[in-house]
Amino acid sequence: MTTQALQQYVLDAERAFERQEWLEGKELLHEALEIEPVYAQAHNHLGWLYIYHLTDYALAEMHLNLALKYAPGYHAPYIHMAQLLFDAGRLDELEALLNKATKVTGVQKSFIYNDFGRTQEVRGRYRKAISHYKLAARWSFDEREIQTIKDNIRRCRQKRWMLFW
Repeated sequence: MTTQALQQYVLDAERAFERQEWLEGKELLHEALEIEPVYAQAHNHLGWLYIYHLTDYALAEMHLNLALKYAPGYHAPYIHMAQLLFDAGRLDELEALLNKATKVTGVQKSFIYNDFGRTQEVRGRYRKAISHYKLAARWSFDEREIQTIKDNIRRCRQKRWMLFW
């Protein structure tokens, strides 16, 4: 089967997701994987689906790991896996993933540096968090994202001063 045909399965699944027909989209992705078990894009989309809509983190992690394994240069699974690891509190694994992601073409660097900031913030390393948030702002060209980053910096500064209370 051609890559174009596999991509059509993914596009059809995305259309199903837009209609909030999660199970239909899931079936389309599984059909693509029956044809080509190493198709990273289908694994990525299933990982996304299991994180955000079907709430099965074990399956999400499995599919995202397969996407990363079969296409380490594909940027999308890094974003979803980062969210999964952060939510699970697996910060060391998250930082290792983010370090890999910085070398992948197409990964949104503002997102990666923002996530580095979040890991430092959660660890109580507010100055390091602020440094990462500033890097995120440097790589961002979206006004709303920049505002969120400013809010992150402001929050870290407040937390830093709370340590002296």
